[in-house]
Amino acid sequence: MNTLRKILFATVCLPLFGALGAAAAPSKPVSKKKGIGLSESRGFSEKQLKELGVSWYYNWGAKTEIKTEISFVPMIFSKRTVESAVSADVVLGFNEPDNSKQSDMTVQEALGLWPKVVKKGQRIGSPAMAGHPVTGDWLPQFMKAAPKVDFVTVHWYKGIQSKKFKKDMQDVYDTYKKPLWITEFAPQTTKSSRENPAKFSQTEVDNFIREVLAWMENTPFVEKYAWHDAKAGTSALFDEKGNLTASGRTYSSSGK
Repeated sequence: MNTLRKILFATVCLPLFGALGAAAAPSKPVSKKKGIGLSESRGFSEKQLKELGVSWYYNWGAKTEIKTEISFVPMIFSKRTVESAVSADVVLGFNEPDNSKQSDMTVQEALGLWPKVVKKGQRIGSPAMAGHPVTGDWLPQFMKAAPKVDFVTVHWYKGIQSKKFKKDMQDVYDTYKKPLWITEFAPQTTKSSRENPAKFSQTEVDNFIREVLAWMENTPFVEKYAWHDAKAGTSALFDEKGNLTASGRTYSSSGK
């Protein structure tokens, strides 16, 4: 009889307790701040978004082909896309108008077209600078005209010093007194990573990711952030097959 009871307990009760234990250990919630910019032309899909553990994404365009419940944020990239049919809660403004290889616009051109951008969303992100958003000429002139801007978007590629990153973000916030979306950031740009992929060690990049994500998650004026996949070297989140790199795994596990 004792043997029979042991068998019944092992076959019925233990699996039940195991299931209850699994249910009692909830998974970590996805950060509402953490996102990614994905170039859909490279074949990215919902798989990469879920592996990174992000809650939102953008693709530098007005539309997305990815079918997912993860939030997509459209961008009006330049004057060539300002007529795009977009109606969204949040819309990102022009991409690097101070860069001749990006949207390449004067301040007056951007201000003239800005009302069309404003009509597309409830909340509007500022144009994102290639140059310095505070000491450069472009964004201070744009903001001086007092256009509707609900948050300032920032690009940052200045190495692996987290103190420098934090100071720069604080300076932007102190200047404009608006929430920040850091829509591109990494130790290296795509060009720099291609030319010198080993400029920063994996340990340096991992430490940078953990430190700045922890800071952004706990800094109220930072609303959103999105790493920029440099496609090569230690600033890349994915390898050539679309799998997470070591940096990608660190980004995925951080910021929660």
